[in-house]
Amino acid sequence: MSFQEKLFNRAAPMTLFEVVPPAAGKPEALEASLHELQPLRGRVDAINIPEILDEQRPGERTSKFIERIEPRILGSRIRRDLGIDVVINRVTVHDNELERWFRDTAGEWNVANWILVGGESKDKRYHGPHPADAAKLVKSLGLPVSLGGITIPSRVNEPDRIRSKHAQGVEFFTSQVIFDSNDLVWLIQRLNGLKARIFISFAPVSSRRDLEFLRWLGVDIPRDLDRFLMGSSQGDPPSVETCVERSINMAQRILMDVFDNLPSDPPLIGLNIEYITRRNFAPALQMLDRLGKLYAGLVEAKSRTF
Repeated sequence: MSFQEKLFNRAAPMTLFEVVPPAAGKPEALEASLHELQPLRGRVDAINIPEILDEQRPGERTSKFIERIEPRILGSRIRRDLGIDVVINRVTVHDNELERWFRDTAGEWNVANWILVGGESKDKRYHGPHPADAAKLVKSLGLPVSLGGITIPSRVNEPDRIRSKHAQGVEFFTSQVIFDSNDLVWLIQRLNGLKARIFISFAPVSSRRDLEFLRWLGVDIPRDLDRFLMGSSQGDPPSVETCVERSINMAQRILMDVFDNLPSDPPLIGLNIEYITRRNFAPALQMLDRLGKLYAGLVEAKSRTF
């Protein structure tokens, strides 16, 4: 069953694994990345590839920006060499020639699952279209693609934002990395009846630096999460293994909370695992296996009630 066929199949769990593209201008890095991704065969429905840009956010950046290769370059190699489907992200607001990109990507590159991403700041003026307008353009071109968007559950008027994008042809959404279920449960309940899929994003945390970087990225992180994952600031920090285990356990509880509080006609739920920083690739695979089993069981149990 293809990605597009599974997207609206209520009985089919769908799992994405989000990977950071390798550094640009280094062929050996691309080959190493492809080798590293081989274990994902048969474990995920698609590899989710973000477009990494040099963002200008408030505060000090906690890691150096490295220019990355274009997602469709990595995506086309993954499909060709590994036989795994891909979802690529495109930041639309920086491109005033999107029609050309859309046609080339669907045709020459043969990549047909796209997530349309907006700018980092709502107060900044951009020369390219916002995701909803970009989605409308894609549909007007009649391209055989599946369109996705980004959701931030804590954002004001988020249910209305999602419904507006869905009306323009956006069929699935990947969430910001989730560390608390409250806003997510609230959002999904208000999307009752929406024929779309929401991929809930989780990422393992192995050190305090991970939380600092996530905060810099704008991820909504509860105030007490540092203490829960890292323990008291006076004592010795927990081991990497302990921290990862705590973050996986927390993700499992959030996932169960979401399924326990689904409305009567909910949007379909998907799973997106990401690793944020390179050192967390192996913990992300561990999270993929453990959350994946739980998630598949929850989908199966829920599908029997419809």
